[in-house]
Amino acid sequence: MTVTVRLIEAHHGNVSKLTKLCTVTGSIPAYADNGGATRPHRREIGNCTMLWKGQRLPVSVEGALAVSDGPITFATANVSVVPPDAKPGCGMCGPQPLAASDGEIRVSGMPHSLQFSLTPNPGSMLNAKPTVWFEVDVAIAD
Repeated sequence: MTVTVRLIEAHHGNVSKLTKLCTVTGSIPAYADNGGATRPHRREIGNCTMLWKGQRLPVSVEGALAVSDGPITFATANVSVVPPDAKPGCGMCGPQPLAASDGEIRVSGMPHSLQFSLTPNPGSMLNAKPTVWFEVDVAIAD
């Protein structure tokens, strides 16, 4: 899996900065099931960091792939960064990410390559000051 991560910053509703953070490549788990194993069994790949308020923060990049009868192929990926001072979103929730993007794709057959983009988490976009989010492109090759 190859993932390209860009950080978008916005002020007063206008994009003010676009920064390419990294392109990471690594192996992800591949399962033979109905896609249910992809989310909970994603594996972290590569090494990506971002500079935020003078601190170098680790950016988590994860993914997984599943093939089921039919054949149908499922793929999922997630990119997120949680600063050390992140507050919980609720009483039972863990620290909320500064920025997070998530996505999955389902295709018929067993393709030799897949490409898809991740969707930013709207909650993290609203809570971040200034407003930031990840723009992420994912490619998976057999």
